[in-house]
Amino acid sequence: MASFCSVWRRSSILFLLLCVLVAQISTCFSSKVYVVYMGSKNGEDPDEILAQNHQILASVHTGSIEEAQASHIHSYRHGFKGFAARLTDHQASQISKMPGVVSVFPNSKRSLHTTHSWDFMGLLGEQTLEVSGFNIKNQVNVIVGFIDTGIWPESSSFNDANMPPVPARWKGVCQSGEAFNSSTCNRKVIGARYYKSGYEAEEDSADTVAFSSPRDSAGHGSHTASIAAGRYVSNMTYKGLASGGARGGAPMARIAVYKTCWDTGCYDVDLLAAFDDAIRDGVHILSLSLGPDAPQGDYFTDAISVGSFHAARHGILVVASAGNEGNPGSATNLAPWMITVAASSTDRDFTSDIVLGNGVNLTGESLSVFGMKASASIISASEAFAGYFTPYQSSYCLESSLNKTKARGKVLVCHHAESSTESKLAKSVVVKEAGGVGMVLIDEADMDVAVPFVIPSAIIGRRTGKHLLSYINRTRRPMARILPARTTLGLKPAPRVTAFSAKGPNALTPQILKPDITAPGLNILASWSPAVADKQFNILSGTSMACPHVTGIAALIKAVHPSWSPAAIRSAIMTSATLLDKKHKPIIVDPEGKKGNAFDYGSGFLNPTRALDPGLVYDAQPADYVSFLCSVGYDEKSLHQITLDNSTCAQAFRTATDLNYPSITVPNLEGNISVTRTVTNVGKPENIYKAAVSSPKGINVTVIPNRLVFTSLGQKISFTVNFKVVAPSKGYTFGFLSWMSGRSRVTSPLVVQVAHSNSGLMR
Repeated sequence: MASFCSVWRRSSILFLLLCVLVAQISTCFSSKVYVVYMGSKNGEDPDEILAQNHQILASVHTGSIEEAQASHIHSYRHGFKGFAARLTDHQASQISKMPGVVSVFPNSKRSLHTTHSWDFMGLLGEQTLEVSGFNIKNQVNVIVGFIDTGIWPESSSFNDANMPPVPARWKGVCQSGEAFNSSTCNRKVIGARYYKSGYEAEEDSADTVAFSSPRDSAGHGSHTASIAAGRYVSNMTYKGLASGGARGGAPMARIAVYKTCWDTGCYDVDLLAAFDDAIRDGVHILSLSLGPDAPQGDYFTDAISVGSFHAARHGILVVASAGNEGNPGSATNLAPWMITVAASSTDRDFTSDIVLGNGVNLTGESLSVFGMKASASIISASEAFAGYFTPYQSSYCLESSLNKTKARGKVLVCHHAESSTESKLAKSVVVKEAGGVGMVLIDEADMDVAVPFVIPSAIIGRRTGKHLLSYINRTRRPMARILPARTTLGLKPAPRVTAFSAKGPNALTPQILKPDITAPGLNILASWSPAVADKQFNILSGTSMACPHVTGIAALIKAVHPSWSPAAIRSAIMTSATLLDKKHKPIIVDPEGKKGNAFDYGSGFLNPTRALDPGLVYDAQPADYVSFLCSVGYDEKSLHQITLDNSTCAQAFRTATDLNYPSITVPNLEGNISVTRTVTNVGKPENIYKAAVSSPKGINVTVIPNRLVFTSLGQKISFTVNFKVVAPSKGYTFGFLSWMSGRSRVTSPLVVQVAHSNSGLMR
């Protein structure tokens, strides 16, 4: 028996070792999709690049061109070089070591970062010809590309009435596909492409792709495009809410669509293909309301950073959303060659009143147009727990967690701890299926996002929730009635930075402030795809909605100043922003209502009219980004592969802080430091600017010279900002530098953190 047991144990060990070996072999030889990034294109013929890619793949497929072609998914050969292919980990490692290869990274999935807002910012009516004395007719020659879920071209926001012929510089196409043909485009939507090879390489083939074409089956792409560049619509409304005229920021600009995002997200292979085509097509601006999860990876293993780097080298401005994670250090899309946008509110809210039996009236957020005809008993959902669910679990109104006998005919108070709109909406479905006649949702994250519930419902915050639960617990027969949602103006301070908006500091390069700017992103009404719930318009929230507000203003600036670089346009947007709300008080941040800082809103809230006439700009050229890359650790070999020119690190910055950025961030100040900036005069030819400084706490800031005398347009003057620690404090402190001339004010955030030794004393 002992001998049998010994043999059995040895056999078991051998079997386990065999299983481990098989698993390792399986991991080694199972393939997945990788992106092979090879830097800038250097005049090679696109067909030649494709052949080179096949040769590289053949070298890791025992010389077989057939196997190489079978593994190949897509080649990037217009704005930059590279390809996507199905590879084993070993093959990917082999390719990463080959000459000319900058990086190899997996085909990661990115997430979408998901009107009156223009009136709120001072752009009134149709305004297609002039803004604050500036002629903006040239916007018909500005082409804005949207990398998103596609477009619904028949929407009234995208009609081409009275628009001139397509600009001669345009080289794009109108790609045919399902429910979309080459004649679907018009003089407004001048180009449309779609990409799904990266998506199909990762997703189950059984999954259906709605509209295998540029047509929008999700609504998100139509929404963002109409915010930035939609035509004037006189009767835009959502179920009777927010009725009135609405338009995009640049209503006469042209739209080019690059559909890369499908039901489950947006894959790197497809995103890079869109960047590659957009660079060749001739867009001026690219807008991306999507991004990676935090923390973001290295610049050249991140598809959006790679694509936007080459776009910037071709003179294309890239505007991207910061993300919706809402925590410190959660901002993404961190590269200094793009604009990163946070989300804030307008002064318009969608509210629903909750009338309690004691006469008290509570106000919540809602898009539900349903109202209760009479009061009903109100209980905590925890009292209606069912089956194996605990009262605590049922308090979150999880699926099947409610007892129908206890819930029938009542208003239920549910809790919510997530950020997604879909999960909030789902709770109203759960309550309805349990027989509830209404729902009050206590949002523990205090997001202020209105939701189109399926029954009379309203969202309240934690503080109001405590009052409501106290009423229920202390009242013998608590009653409540929920009224239909209505549109309200001026109910709360505005703008406010939203609770969900991703925050700084920059987790990748702390010397670069991110986000750069904030714009409206809460409860924004815009066009939609009728393929989703048969709606023409919809109200959404997210930095996804904030991003196209900045895109629209960038298009207007490009129309007024067509020769300006992407960096100059970014500078105009940042340095003209405001730090005050509509009542001239400091901008606050939801949910606590604390005073905001540069990690919440960057340079401040977008100011469209001032951005057209910034006076001075902090410009930067592609060579400056090379110097930046040197300062963060890239060597000359890597840079040559990325740029394919004679770039060196001879002009490298001491630190990334030295990039001529419109903000100054010093994350590790030891004693003192001097930072140089250069401004270009784009205002009056002859002008004098004087420095005004609000120093970060504990820091003495001096500016030399503190007076800039300009004698000509385009003149550049450099100045030095000296930072000295006088009273060390923990964490980051914030201030600003403004160059003042008459009514002109050019403002840059100052962000400083003092370095501390291990003993806690300043070094």
